[in-house]
Amino acid sequence: MTVCCLLDSILSIWYATAMESTGKPNDPLGRFALSIFWINGLLLRTGDRLTRSIGQSSARWQVLGRVGYQPQTVAQIARDMGHARQSVQRVADVLAKEGLVVYQDNPANRRAPLLELTPHGAEMLRTISSLNEEWARHIMTKLNPEQLDAVADALEEIAHILEADEQQTSQQETRKKDISQNNW
Repeated sequence: MTVCCLLDSILSIWYATAMESTGKPNDPLGRFALSIFWINGLLLRTGDRLTRSIGQSSARWQVLGRVGYQPQTVAQIARDMGHARQSVQRVADVLAKEGLVVYQDNPANRRAPLLELTPHGAEMLRTISSLNEEWARHIMTKLNPEQLDAVADALEEIAHILEADEQQTSQQETRKKDISQNNW
């Protein structure tokens, strides 16, 4: 389960009991989760706005960015981004059809090809990065860089805690499953 999905589950469980009459959660984790979802939505809409003029979207940008970093399987991209594999597969297939990425043999797994940027895809990613840099310069005139660094550090710490909890929960579920299968 990804951090986003884990937060979604936590929020769903606590939402009904944590809400005040104002409609906002009164617990720190609920407020945190809603803030993350709000910022995520704003960033995705900004990405869509930035890339619309060149026929792209935030979803396409995310996939191009992941494989621009290094070739990856669709499953790896989906897991890292917190999306369903099928939705990433659809985006990857469209990008491949448009010549922005190609599927390459994966020496580690023949059934899971690696997605890799083409030269045209690399140029598109550079164009998107340029558009993003222009927006970032503009938005940074309104933000405090030190505060952003502190928030990023805090988010990374929270992510590590959530990842550890996710792994521990997964191990416990596996043990329970193993015990119940052995009891039959």
